[in-house]
Amino acid sequence: MTTLPRRLTTLVTRPLVAVLAVTVVIAGAGTAAAKDWLPIFQTQQVAPVSLSAADLVALPDLRAYGDVAVTGANGVREVKDATAAGVQSGLDVPEVSKLPSGVTGNPSYQVGGKVSVSFTFSAARAEQAADKAGEKLPAPPAGLDGQPIRLDAGPGVAQVWKSASGAPALLVGRAIAPTAHSTGIEFATARDYLLSLPGIPADVAAKLRAFGGDGSTLPLPVPAEQVKSSTAKVNGHQATVLTTRDRAVSAVVWVSDGVVTAVAGSLDKDEVLDVARSLR
Repeated sequence: MTTLPRRLTTLVTRPLVAVLAVTVVIAGAGTAAAKDWLPIFQTQQVAPVSLSAADLVALPDLRAYGDVAVTGANGVREVKDATAAGVQSGLDVPEVSKLPSGVTGNPSYQVGGKVSVSFTFSAARAEQAADKAGEKLPAPPAGLDGQPIRLDAGPGVAQVWKSASGAPALLVGRAIAPTAHSTGIEFATARDYLLSLPGIPADVAAKLRAFGGDGSTLPLPVPAEQVKSSTAKVNGHQATVLTTRDRAVSAVVWVSDGVVTAVAGSLDKDEVLDVARSLR
């Protein structure tokens, strides 16, 4: 999957994704102990936030406001079996006890390594961008200008069952729960300032500010025109359920013991929930 680095770089250079990335960081074990880095976010649950296509199109490039560096984006690789996937990812590979109707055969196993993204805000560069847009840049809070916010994604593991057409019929994935680290600025302070940057649609900022400032709820972007969201319980854990409006694809995502698990496929909502609740 050689296109992953390019796609990732495109995503993280959008201010909205930077805001989310402050709260959406899949960190490897031990990163919190790195010298001078302080944990500012730890996912305990996920919750959907509906965004329109117009919202996404309206967002300016984050690189106008600072430096973005991406390292370790080497893509996702296929491995031979569950044992190899567990060894290479360091994660327990979930076992599906019963496949839904229409899903057959053995899965392929994929592993993604750790990806690190660092955003360093530049007040001088951001002021130039604001002037160019005819707007005034809000004064940055102490501890943000010139100080990086580190985002670490991965490792993760996925099992994929293909349909007769070759498209994924069922995917079961798992990754270390998102965390974020900074060199001193608090989560709520960074979030609120990034949401005030010129170019962030007011309705998007309002939706994201509605999330608690304690840094425990992961906002999960949902394309409003295409996907409906709801909640359900998965083995005692609060889960977010997503279903395309044509009901062709469904997914369920939840957090348990510091791990995010997702089940998705060309299935209805009840089928993905049945798979999720049957995982061992």
